[in-house]
Amino acid sequence: MRKAFLVSLCCGLLTSLGLPPQASAAGTVGVVLLHGKLGAPMGVVRGRMATPIGADLIEEIERAGYLVSTPEMCWSRERGFDRAYADCFADIDASIADLKRHGATAIVVGGLSLGGNGAIAYAATHPGLLGVIGLSPADDPVIKAKEYPKVADDLVRARDLVAQGKGGVKTDFDDYNTGPRGVYSITLDTTPRIFLSFFEPDSLAHMPTNVAKLTMPLLWVAGDNDPSQRSGRAYAFDKAPPNPLNRYVTVHATHLEVPDAAAPAVLAWLSDLRRQRGIQ
Repeated sequence: MRKAFLVSLCCGLLTSLGLPPQASAAGTVGVVLLHGKLGAPMGVVRGRMATPIGADLIEEIERAGYLVSTPEMCWSRERGFDRAYADCFADIDASIADLKRHGATAIVVGGLSLGGNGAIAYAATHPGLLGVIGLSPADDPVIKAKEYPKVADDLVRARDLVAQGKGGVKTDFDDYNTGPRGVYSITLDTTPRIFLSFFEPDSLAHMPTNVAKLTMPLLWVAGDNDPSQRSGRAYAFDKAPPNPLNRYVTVHATHLEVPDAAAPAVLAWLSDLRRQRGIQ
C-alpha cells in the first residue's frame, strides 16, 4: 500500500471501529486529492521549511468519515514530470483501487492547481466517478501559451526536437508556477514529448474541453487572491453540462491556501452529493 495512502487513510479506517452510523455511510465514499505542480502529496511535509498544503482539508474530510488518498503524482518535485500527462492517471487508478479495497463504493477525485486540472481531465475520461473537485484548477495549456511567450517558444522547440527524433531526450523548458507571492518562473527538466503532453494547446490538459465532457457534478473553488483564477469561471467552469450540484465557490485565499479555506464548501458539497445519490 502506498505510504501517502497509509497516512491519509488512518482516520477513515476508524469508520469500522465504532464511529456513528452516519460516519460509516460517509466512509463508503473515497476521496482522491491530487497535489499541485512540483509539490508533495497533499498534507505531507517535505523539506525543512515546507508547510503541508491541504492538511486541514484532509483532517476535516476524514473527521466526517470519508476515506482519503493523497497520491504522489508524476508532476511532483521528486518525480519531476516523469510521465506523459495521460500516463499519470495510473497513479489515480492505484489510489482508487486502494480506496475500494478499504470499503469505498463511490469515488470523488479532486486536486489543487495542476492537480485540479488533472482531476477534471481524469473525470472527463472516467464517467463512473461520483463527483470531481477543482481547487483553483490551473495550468491550462491555451492560457499558458497566450500569457507566457517563453512557454509558446518552448512549444515550438519541443515540436522541433520531436521531429528530429529527440522526443525522449531530457532537456530544460521554461514554465511558470503560482506560489504564496504570485506567479514565478521555473524550469522543467523533462522530455519534449512529456512537455507537449501537458502544454500543447489541444492536449488532454485543456480544461474547457474536459469540463464540457463531465457526466458528474463539479465543485470548483477559487481563491479571491489567486492570479490563476482570473478567468476560470467563464473560461472553463461555465462549460460544464447542467447539473444541480455544479457549484462555483470563491474563498478568501491565495493559491496555496485554497485547499484548507475550501474545507467547509467541500464538506457541504460532499454531503449534498451523498444525499443526491442516496448515500446516507
